[in-house]
Amino acid sequence: MRTLACLLVSLTLTSPLPVLAQGIGNPDYDRCILQSLRDSQSSVAANAIRRSCEALYRNGALLLPRERSYHVCVLENLQTVRSQLAIQQILRACQRQNQM
Repeated sequence: MRTLACLLVSLTLTSPLPVLAQGIGNPDYDRCILQSLRDSQSSVAANAIRRSCEALYRNGALLLPRERSYHVCVLENLQTVRSQLAIQQILRACQRQNQM
């Protein structure tokens, strides 16, 4: 999971800004969705994952380092979670780790 997140962050940092700004036809965003949602067990988790992919790959140039770390934390930890309580606890832990 950590290597996926590292790959996602490195792709974010190397993507051209015009593609990130428009967010349309962004292969890095599509890759994030395809890789991160394939094992999703919950619509709540899927929505949080989608928001993190959007933040990283459509608005990545505008994120602060702690915001980027939060979204990476979400992508690393929510993929197979089913319980809504567990999802909320993981999101809170990602927030606390990154002081959002």
